[in-house]
Amino acid sequence: MKTFNLFALVASITLVFSSCSTNENLLPEEQSVDLLKSYSIKRDANGAYSLDYNLNGNAKTEKVVDNNINQFYLYSSDSQTSRRATQDLVIDGTELKVGFVDTSSDKLPQITITDDNLALAKNSNKKLKEYSITSNQDGTYNLDFSVNNKVRVDFVYNEEINTYEIHLEEGKSNETSFSRVLEKADGQPLKFDFVNHLDNTEAKGLLSLIRKPQGVIL
Repeated sequence: MKTFNLFALVASITLVFSSCSTNENLLPEEQSVDLLKSYSIKRDANGAYSLDYNLNGNAKTEKVVDNNINQFYLYSSDSQTSRRATQDLVIDGTELKVGFVDTSSDKLPQITITDDNLALAKNSNKKLKEYSITSNQDGTYNLDFSVNNKVRVDFVYNEEINTYEIHLEEGKSNETSFSRVLEKADGQPLKFDFVNHLDNTEAKGLLSLIRKPQGVIL
């Protein structure tokens, strides 16, 4: 009888450890992946902004405008839905804010763009033609843009204000399309500015630097 109880005890302990091991193996598979795969903010040659975003797996979205922020709520869905979507955006005054609320994770990516509105953008910046900023899954961002003819481009990282600067000024150049990878430090905003050098004619006798568009990514 004692021998039977001993075997029963050993079998029970073995079953408990086996169950724990099985649960541990299942945990990584049961953990949900981020619903947001990537997103891209674009400004076309006419000054109009738009948002493209890609989702992982089946998900549904709901747009809510809250405190002038275009918030996109992402939810898991059992039904097959499109994994890519496009949304036109409008600048409210001089600012455009887009945020994502992933209900399956604690990540809340957000980007703020400072620029002229559509009515003014056509004439306010004669150097920058169009641009886009795109998130990557490794935490970096691709900045792609094109400029008009006779525009010289210089890239600088301003350590004093922790900002990637793209300087645009009149000059000879053989290129009009550019692409750069921007790195975002954990817990720190990523900032980029297009710095427009205005000549004496444009600035009415004064040399000016106009920082538009500007972007801040959280």
